[in-house]
Amino acid sequence: MNIKRISTIALSNRDFADFDEKLDEACRWIALAAGMGSELAVLPEALNLYRGDGPGNPLALSISQVALEDWMQACRKLLECAAKHRIAVTAPVYVREGKGILNCFYLIGKSGDVLGRYVKTYPARGELDEGVLPASHNDLISWEGLRVGGAICFDMNFPELFQSQRQGGAELFLCPSLFHGGSQVNYFASSLQRPVVVSYPAWSRIIDIMGREVAGGGYRHETLRFGFGAPVYTADVNFDKQLFPLDCGNERKMVDIQRRYGGSVRLETDQDACTFALESLSADLPVRRIIEEFGLVTMDEYMAQYRRFIRERFPASGCQETPL
Repeated sequence: MNIKRISTIALSNRDFADFDEKLDEACRWIALAAGMGSELAVLPEALNLYRGDGPGNPLALSISQVALEDWMQACRKLLECAAKHRIAVTAPVYVREGKGILNCFYLIGKSGDVLGRYVKTYPARGELDEGVLPASHNDLISWEGLRVGGAICFDMNFPELFQSQRQGGAELFLCPSLFHGGSQVNYFASSLQRPVVVSYPAWSRIIDIMGREVAGGGYRHETLRFGFGAPVYTADVNFDKQLFPLDCGNERKMVDIQRRYGGSVRLETDQDACTFALESLSADLPVRRIIEEFGLVTMDEYMAQYRRFIRERFPASGCQETPL
């Protein structure tokens, strides 16, 4: 069992008087998330775009006007909030670096320290026109024993971005955004068997390794627009959870696993995808031990075995092995 309580915050995209006022609003909801036991709160893209929806708003500021020279000083409230409430948070901002501007998020640890950053790999056309540069390289970020990957807004259109980070060992994807991401992000979560957290003012969501939205909400619904409730959506995400095919003998072992371990495990079947997920609910029972005991074949192993079989049987098939 390795459960982390995570919150995604649909921070309002309304007009704020200044950046500090928007940070105050963010800290208000971060404090609520921390009070609910969350270890991580994810905020939407570009906090320093604090005036509404961009060019259609006569009060809106350009990216070049809001880009930060010293992001840590400008976001001091956010770092102090993380340390005060002992919660990790994302700080998604435009920053000036060298001769250009980067759209990135920093991951701030529960002590207020900076754990790392992700830089947007595929800036949108409007960003490119304003001098926003694409990432040259991104390293995974270490957080509480996990390796964290990322995507920002338009990045969520590129499956290869998620695949390359998964191959590098990513165990969680954080996606600050001003875009929902669509059902393709659910597919990335299930096909790569990694949870994804999208933070977007209109609809923030947490997606599990079966591709299901386990928490979600935002200003798309009238509840928040009418001033009721909180834009904080929370889920307990178990990182000791794996996906298996309903094939190669796995399916005949499901009941035996439940008989053997009872309430120490949870087993969920996705009939449409012909898969099941197995997670440990006991600190003394890692899923890998159950895999070894029952000879289970994971989804990764299953697909790799199939590719090898096809290549050996039909060398000219063009089937390539995709390492994960």
